[in-house]
Amino acid sequence: MLTIEWKERLKKDTADYLENKLPKHDFDFEIIFIAYPERVNGKLPNDVIVHVAKSIVQGLGKAHDKHTAFYKHLWNKKGENGRLAFIAIMAKLASKKPALYLPMVETAMQTAEKAELTSLLDKVMLPLLRKKPEKYLAHAYRWSHSPHELIRKQSVNLLVKLIKRKPELTAEIVQYFVNQWLQPLGDEAAEHTTLLKAVQKLDYELYLDIWRQHVSSRDPQSAEILCASIMSYHPEIEEIVENWTKSGNARLKKAAMSAQRILNKKKP
Repeated sequence: MLTIEWKERLKKDTADYLENKLPKHDFDFEIIFIAYPERVNGKLPNDVIVHVAKSIVQGLGKAHDKHTAFYKHLWNKKGENGRLAFIAIMAKLASKKPALYLPMVETAMQTAEKAELTSLLDKVMLPLLRKKPEKYLAHAYRWSHSPHELIRKQSVNLLVKLIKRKPELTAEIVQYFVNQWLQPLGDEAAEHTTLLKAVQKLDYELYLDIWRQHVSSRDPQSAEILCASIMSYHPEIEEIVENWTKSGNARLKKAAMSAQRILNKKKP
């Protein structure tokens, strides 16, 4: 927990850095907090870095867009502390100039570790999505098609967090994914199942409606996604699955047989 005294000290040292070091392209921002005495498992506490990052944004004011090279340096060259500062800075600035900062966030996503990627999406993108989903959903949709598995997974997790906070978006988001089922999904299919499992917990009636949309379907991929999402028993689902077990399509039948075993275990 930062004391008031250290908050003031760090704010003062940040102002000194912004006035005397940053204009000379000295990106060694560690000088701001190097004197802070406490360490947790040998590391500087996160709240120190976040406080410094917020002080940097405040100190730069309207000139924030003149220092993109500094922000990129933080992510690429300054290790864990730099990446934490980058995320905190982007969380403050992304909404001010999204056309400038979101490409930087997307670039950072390509090299982010799992915890870093989760933090980027939670702190930068989730607030934007909650405020203006009509503007930013396209970004999350595009990332759900990324060739990088981690980005795909975390993008879907981001959408799940969004629909938990804004349930009125659930049907729209789910339908976006369902509309893709008639084209080959490859490795992306796993994320579709993840989304359906989340919807099943949040809005079971909507989940049933998706099954009802496919009552006459014989598409193996759609069946595989639906069958893999089953977490509880429902007679309507059982009826559809039972019908699929009689299919002459080996892939469809295999998915249905597996689903039938799950339903039998869940059946009251």
